[in-house]
Amino acid sequence: MRRYTLPLLFILLSGCVINGNKHPRPRDLSPSSLIDRVRLLAIQANPPEISPGTAATFTALLIDPNDEVDWTIWSACPEDAASGFGCPVALDQLDEGSMDPETLAEAGIIGIEPFYAPTYEAPEDALDHLDSEAQAEGEYTYVQALAFPEPEETSEQPEEIDFNQIETGFKRLVVSTAATPNTNPVINSWLIDGEPVPDGEVVEVRAGSTIEIGITLSEQSIEEYVYFNSDGVSEERIEEPYAQWFSSEGKVSEPTTLFPFLDSTWIAPEETGTTGTWWAVVRDRRGGISWLEQPFIIIS
Repeated sequence: MRRYTLPLLFILLSGCVINGNKHPRPRDLSPSSLIDRVRLLAIQANPPEISPGTAATFTALLIDPNDEVDWTIWSACPEDAASGFGCPVALDQLDEGSMDPETLAEAGIIGIEPFYAPTYEAPEDALDHLDSEAQAEGEYTYVQALAFPEPEETSEQPEEIDFNQIETGFKRLVVSTAATPNTNPVINSWLIDGEPVPDGEVVEVRAGSTIEIGITLSEQSIEEYVYFNSDGVSEERIEEPYAQWFSSEGKVSEPTTLFPFLDSTWIAPEETGTTGTWWAVVRDRRGGISWLEQPFIIIS
């Protein structure tokens, strides 16, 4: 069976070639915390740890400020089958008459948004090659998302694809028989200078001011779990999540902060009337991810 990695699949199907002459220079790039273009900030698996025979669904925190993304392709494979290009896809299983979710999944594609939501079900025998201790520790399944821009309206096929326009990200999904399977953290509220923001409120910030943006987590979000060290000995541990901070305007002073310090300093832009959004992404370091966004407006 011939297999090609997913990015190459669509080049082959469209007859396109990669345009390699438009790579941005480092000095042209915005800070990682500034969202001024299409960005895939995180992928959440729900749940983030599954057992054989059960399924997880996936959601991407895909920021598309100029409405450029047309569709997103999701693929999945065992981690040792993935390459630098992503997961392999069986081209000979795909044709225009067999693009239903079941056939796509057999070929390695677990979702095509906005048509099919991404879902992965672990095979019943996924861990049968491992002993009981290794099954409890589990293995990773590699899940990849590629966000493709809307094609230009033309009757001719494009001769090349600029891969700088394709946003991609991946997620490692844990498949195990763990007694303490992981769950995603729960973000309770957004904070401004330590005070909670009511749901649905747009925060007003004075131009050029400096404030503290933050979040709170539920007590259940800091989980105890069993960890197997390099000697195969189990240890009881407590999660130490961290937060990443993003903004569409202004400047984030601390892009990453470690629990219990779930806040960051933000400097507002000078132009009044500017509207924007903050995002906080929390990762528990075991595969659990959650995020929260908060809109704001700059006032005089």
